[in-house]
Amino acid sequence: MLRRKRYRPLKPIPTWKGPKPKLPMAVSWVCRVHFRELEAYLAKVLKMQDYDVRLATGGKGGMIPEFTVDGTVPPAANMGQQVDNIRRGRRTRDLGLILNVLCMDGFIPIGMYVIDTNEDLEPINTYAALLNVHHNPLHPACIALKEKHKHDKDFMRRAKALETLVLEAKRQAKESAI
Repeated sequence: MLRRKRYRPLKPIPTWKGPKPKLPMAVSWVCRVHFRELEAYLAKVLKMQDYDVRLATGGKGGMIPEFTVDGTVPPAANMGQQVDNIRRGRRTRDLGLILNVLCMDGFIPIGMYVIDTNEDLEPINTYAALLNVHHNPLHPACIALKEKHKHDKDFMRRAKALETLVLEAKRQAKESAI
């Protein structure tokens, strides 16, 4: 025997008379950092030269590890020694501990840290994507990228060739529309 569910009317939306209650919550920062920039920062601040963030997080390119940084360290017997070692520039694979030490020392704010482990695109690929979106080499984003890489002769040569192609395609589109 089949039982059919009866239609039950939806409950009305709750109404509230007076001021609505506030949900107690903490608002936190979400900071996205590229792994190369983090490695350079660790080399500058903690003198950890050639620190490999990917190796420390146990991941490969494309993984995006997250760390909650609140400026505290767990109460373990040897944690004070590990914190001192980090401050002296000794390496550890505990990137979360390194970030918390940086927070304790006032270098970075409290928040959720998302580490982007994707490889950088070549600047010419980024420029091609910008041209594909804006269709104008004089767009401020295109100009800023060219200014950033103006000393790279290969980039400038390839960018000029891309601009020529884009402007030629634009001209042909105008002529065919007429």
